[in-house]
Amino acid sequence: MRAVNLIPADSRGRSRGPSTGMQVPVYVLLGFLAAAVALVTVYVLTSNTITSRTATLSNLKTQVAQEQAAANRLGEFSKFSQLAQTRIGTVRSIAAARFDWHTALVDLSKVVPANTTLQSIVGTVVPGASAGGGASSSLRADVAAPAFELTGCTANQDDVARLMSRLRLIDGVTRVSFTNSQEGNSPSASAGASSGGAGAQNCVPNAPNFDLTVFFTPVANAGANGVTAVSGGTTTVSTTGGAP
Repeated sequence: MRAVNLIPADSRGRSRGPSTGMQVPVYVLLGFLAAAVALVTVYVLTSNTITSRTATLSNLKTQVAQEQAAANRLGEFSKFSQLAQTRIGTVRSIAAARFDWHTALVDLSKVVPANTTLQSIVGTVVPGASAGGGASSSLRADVAAPAFELTGCTANQDDVARLMSRLRLIDGVTRVSFTNSQEGNSPSASAGASSGGAGAQNCVPNAPNFDLTVFFTPVANAGANGVTAVSGGTTTVSTTGGAP
C-alpha cells in the first residue's frame, strides 16, 4: 500500500525544522553564558591571588616588625659597645700622657751614691706646676718637661760631678743641670741647709751642697699646671707632684 502525504505542498518545507532566524538568539545566549563563565573564573582566580598575596604581605609585615624590635634591642648593645670603646680610648690617652713617677723615683734611688744625701726632691710635669711645697730653681723654667729638682750634699765636688753623670743614666733623662754647688760653710749653703729641715743634719761640715735639676722627655699634651687634657673629651687628669 503506498503512503499518501496529506500535507499541502506549500506547507511541507516549513515543517522540516526551526528557521534560521530562530537559531541566532540561541547562539548569542550561549556566547554570553561562556563569557560570563570566563569572567567568573577570572574573578575567582584573581580574588584567590589577591587573598594569597595579602596574607603573604601581612606575614612579611609581622616579620619586619619582629626584626625591627630585635634590631632596637641590639642597638642598645651597640651604643654600649661604642661607649665602652670611647672610654677605653680615653683611658689609653691618659695612660699614654701620664708620667711614670714611680719608675723615675726607683731609677733615682738606684743611681744616687751612698755618700750622697738628698735633702729634698720636688717633681713636676711642667714649669709652674704645684708640687705641694718647695721652691723652684731658676733652671726649672728652661724646659717644659717633667723634672726632678734635687737639693742635697756630697763628700766633695768630685762626687757632685759623679752624681750628675749617674743621673744621666736614668731612663728618659734628657738633661741634668745644676744651679749651684757650694761648700757647706758658705752663707748661701748654710741658708739652704737651714731650710732643708732634718735632712740637712746628715750633711757633714764643709760638705758641698748642690742644687740640681733633672729633665725628662716631655709629656704629650701637658698643659699649664701639669694638667693633661684628653683629646676628644672633657675628662682631665692631674699629673703634678710626686703621685704617679
